Amino acid sequence: MGVVDYYRMMRLPNSLMSGFGAVFMLLMFRYYDFSGVGFARLLVGFVTGFTITSASMLVNDVVDLEVDRVNKPWKPLPSGKASPRISLILALVLVMVGVLLNLVINIYVALVAAVYAVLGLGYSFLRRHWWSQLVVAASTTGPIIYGYIAADAPPGDTVVVAGFSLTIFIVTLGREVLKAIQDIEGDRIQGYETIPLKTGVEASSKLLVITGITGPLTGILTGLLTGSSILYKILITAAGVLYFYSMIKAYRFLGIKEKLEEARRETLVEMLIGLLGFWLYKA
Repeated sequence: MGVVDYYRMMRLPNSLMSGFGAVFMLLMFRYYDFSGVGFARLLVGFVTGFTITSASMLVNDVVDLEVDRVNKPWKPLPSGKASPRISLILALVLVMVGVLLNLVINIYVALVAAVYAVLGLGYSFLRRHWWSQLVVAASTTGPIIYGYIAADAPPGDTVVVAGFSLTIFIVTLGREVLKAIQDIEGDRIQGYETIPLKTGVEASSKLLVITGITGPLTGILTGLLTGSSILYKILITAAGVLYFYSMIKAYRFLGIKEKLEEARRETLVEMLIGLLGFWLYKA
């Protein structure tokens, strides 16, 4: 068992994206005023996003151990390279740090961190309910809401927060349905309930198309209605077009595992481009 395996379980790209997401949302809502925000608050924001996301990933892998023995036996836990007990202890330490550190800022920011920690960790224990996938999508709005509250909730940005949150919720939901289609065999064996298992693959695949259209459209309309920067419009449009393409690819090649995995990997890049657009909203 090596340290590298636990790093892999923490999904560093996802955790780093959450950490930087919290930082740049905070800066964006403060018009990129580094001196006004303060280094300590920025550091707390990064650590919060990183640790809570990492903890969620670790817990998810432990809960999904039996499913991964079927779907992904090469992962650290099913292959025996990592320990479930150590994974849970590490997750507990990470989430405590991610929540309690926010008391340095104020109790309201700590409460937001706690709520999103519950969403992120709680999902793993709700897998027998199809609506747990909605919880995952809701949890990814964390960096946006956290950044807004940590920036002292500027009243003029409420519509922007709502638009950003709805956009990332829809886009993540599409990605979660795509992942559930990939994992349908292991989920069925384990007794988990997902949207594809509840409605059928054919019916749920239509949700890929719906989210591929509505997610990007929501992000684009948010920028048009609230006076965003030209950089935001360019990046969110590019991310939206690419995301739509990936969802259509997944819809067309439902029976080809390689194509589904290709589309899933692409969505992470597209979400990163969209997040960069969020960061540059006021640039």
